[in-house]
Amino acid sequence: MGDIEHDVLKGLYESLIDPQQRHDLGEYYTPDWLASRICGRVIENPLAQRVLDPSCGSGTFLFHAVRRLLAAADAAGLSNRDAIQRCTGHVMGIDVHPVAVINARITYLLAIGEDRLRDRPRVSIPVYLGDSMQWNTSAILSGQEVRIDVPESAPLLFPVRVAQNPALFDSVINEMLHLSETNSPPDAFEAWMNRQGAEEFTGGDTPVTLVSTYTRLAQLRRDNRNHIWGYVARNLSRPVWLAAPGEKVNVLVGNPPWLSYRYMSDEMQRRFKTECQKRDMWAGGKVATHQDLSAYFFVRCMELYLRTDGKIAFVMPYATLTRQQYRGFIAKTVNSEKGPVTVPARKFTEAWLFDESVKNLFNVPSCVLFAENGESKKLPATASSFSGELPSRDPTEAQASRALTSKAVPWPTASESSNSGYASKFRQGATVVPRSLFVVIKSASGRFGSSPDAPIVESRKNSQEKEPWKSLPPLSQPVEKEFLRQLYLGESLAPFRLLDPALAIIPWSKSDGLLSADRARERGFSNLAGWMKDAEDLWAAHGRTKISLQERLDYFGGLSTQMPPAKLRVIYSASGTLPAAARLQNSSSIVEHKLYWAECDSEEEANFLVAVINSETLRSKIAPDQSRGQWGARDFDKLLINSIPEFDSGNALHNALAKAAETATIVAKNVELPKAIHFTRARQRIRAALRKDGIAQKIDKLVEKLLAG
Repeated sequence: MGDIEHDVLKGLYESLIDPQQRHDLGEYYTPDWLASRICGRVIENPLAQRVLDPSCGSGTFLFHAVRRLLAAADAAGLSNRDAIQRCTGHVMGIDVHPVAVINARITYLLAIGEDRLRDRPRVSIPVYLGDSMQWNTSAILSGQEVRIDVPESAPLLFPVRVAQNPALFDSVINEMLHLSETNSPPDAFEAWMNRQGAEEFTGGDTPVTLVSTYTRLAQLRRDNRNHIWGYVARNLSRPVWLAAPGEKVNVLVGNPPWLSYRYMSDEMQRRFKTECQKRDMWAGGKVATHQDLSAYFFVRCMELYLRTDGKIAFVMPYATLTRQQYRGFIAKTVNSEKGPVTVPARKFTEAWLFDESVKNLFNVPSCVLFAENGESKKLPATASSFSGELPSRDPTEAQASRALTSKAVPWPTASESSNSGYASKFRQGATVVPRSLFVVIKSASGRFGSSPDAPIVESRKNSQEKEPWKSLPPLSQPVEKEFLRQLYLGESLAPFRLLDPALAIIPWSKSDGLLSADRARERGFSNLAGWMKDAEDLWAAHGRTKISLQERLDYFGGLSTQMPPAKLRVIYSASGTLPAAARLQNSSSIVEHKLYWAECDSEEEANFLVAVINSETLRSKIAPDQSRGQWGARDFDKLLINSIPEFDSGNALHNALAKAAETATIVAKNVELPKAIHFTRARQRIRAALRKDGIAQKIDKLVEKLLAG
């Protein structure tokens, strides 16, 4: 074991945990070379600094922290037993997943090594199963209590003042288990507490709480359910102990859970929102669903576990530095003599950037954020940006050093609000999801066909549909034709050209607005009522949120603001590698949420906008502010129109762009596209034709002049 130089159980851990469960926990695993480099950066005095990884996974950071401490112990001439005792008192881990804790404890032993373990003192490996956010603690009149939920039973409660003393807490658990085995009454446990004379047992509700907990534990024993609760209680109390004033750590390292708000359970969403609001970190609005647990976890761990002079280094999503949903994590507004000013919300000291320029690291761009306790008037001027292709997902540190280069770049900042009038005019389309409940195809009918006034339609199934909708049988029945509309999807759009729209059931009435099944039946639309009843039942059974299907369809007014549809609109794609925009001249069509739309006053204004939005010049300008995915810059949202000046019919440059768009539209229209061609291939062919014609280059030059001011 002494030859092991990294966390060898990482791969085993990943294979043991179901991928969906890893997703639900927000787990992204850190390669050894990066964990080692981070530990080397922040653990400056291993023999003196206490180190905690509060989301330790398989123990990668623990491995390298242990190795650094043992190397320092050898250099200082400590005995093997002293070195191991120092290690288990200074390097600790917590994780919420039992399998992670088991693996991390083994990794910890591997880091110590077989030779050292042959001559060891009595030790307990300090890796605990627990909730580092301490959401399992709740306030009581006399302080706080640790709450351990027991299925189909009342919770076990332990006062925090007892849990903060590990030796006393262990004796409490041992005595509870011992007395429960002999079926002793609660009076026996109360008598034991009185004999101990511990200060923690006096005052407030502590004695009553502990006696009640013993009573519940004894009942679990009688019900043959007392197999694990002692183990669970010991572990869940350890985060509380580590948060005690005398036990806090000098260094926090790790890779926190990257769990998006939209993937949290309803209960977790409510708690997360409340906790973020307390810290002015809740962005809300349209970016609410893009908020991430990692930023809150970063802040919460600093609050609970970090000493006043401590340091933290966490692997984080790159978006925490650049996206609006993290503004409260990075910055805050304070009052000054000159009025409100924006200052850093935390004392960030350094950042390592790993965007799409680094291959074979994480599936999404990432960074390492370093911070200290305290306040700062400004962010660091620069960050270290890395680039290169790693030879594998988990190379050695030497291989990573050879493969990657770094340079100083300006500290990334979130994009500012728009100075363009178009920012308020463009709106995101309707959230027509689940698509299988609304997007349809006309069914093949019998010899005499279906009624033209109420054609038979069925759900259009798509391989990209998410479960459980993908596996559910399609809906099929007649629907009144007035509720069947063209729906422009993200794939219905190419540069300067509309592709085929989908057909969708849009339950909207001119007189009544959005219709439910009951309302449709009351208004005499029996076919629509039948379809909506089936759709609403499926949504109630399988939907992940508690809002109604109608509320989902009109989320943030995405549908109602389109009614009645404008005769002349510009639409553009909300995301993608390259932008796509075109004119839409149809007074009945609806636009979905993967597109943005705006009504235009004239064809000249529409052409002007389409030219600018489709340009490579504009795309290059906004690229640094885009969110990023595994394949690079991803979301456009309103970044594309934030810099566009409003159209002026008296401006020669504006008119030249509008005229160029007319030419580009003709070029795009004349590109032959096979009927079954995928929309990405269609876009590629059209862009190639625009470049070949030279009109794309002409538009880029005109836009360059426009944006130059």
